Amino acid sequence: MTHRRVGAALVVAVVIMLTMAGCLGKDKALQSTETSAQAAQRVDMLWEEALAQLPSGITTERNLSLRSLSCDAPTDGGPGGRIFVERRAQIIAPASSSWSVTEVLPILSAFWQQKGYKVITDDNPFADLHRYHVQAIDGYRLFLQTHDRGGRYDVYLDASSPCVWEFGTPDPQ
Repeated sequence: MTHRRVGAALVVAVVIMLTMAGCLGKDKALQSTETSAQAAQRVDMLWEEALAQLPSGITTERNLSLRSLSCDAPTDGGPGGRIFVERRAQIIAPASSSWSVTEVLPILSAFWQQKGYKVITDDNPFADLHRYHVQAIDGYRLFLQTHDRGGRYDVYLDASSPCVWEFGTPDPQ
């Protein structure tokens, strides 16, 4: 009789543990990420790496402030409350150079393909716009957009992080 009580108690204990594990398993899906500061460092590194491929003398009109944008409606199916970090700037060729900003696309697309980045977008949705977006294996993305303005070209380089928790872990509330 004692063995049956112990056996029943063990079964109840196992059921309770499995139930709790199931509940905790759902919370466990909220994995830690890089912090927004770490994501900003990685974005800057990818940014500088891309710019280093271009001829010297180029300048950028760069937003130096950290732009953290909401991932509350993420396309990756993850939870709300996360953010992503983004940097964006226009690339400007030196006035005294024969180099043109139209050369940015072939240079950077070849570099990113060599690094094994996955091409997400390579299209011309409008006659005056070319979009080229790639993603690194760690989810960071680089975006290049070339706008034909008739007598000149505007070229923009963006770098962004995947969705991260601002402080690396979900808010416990």
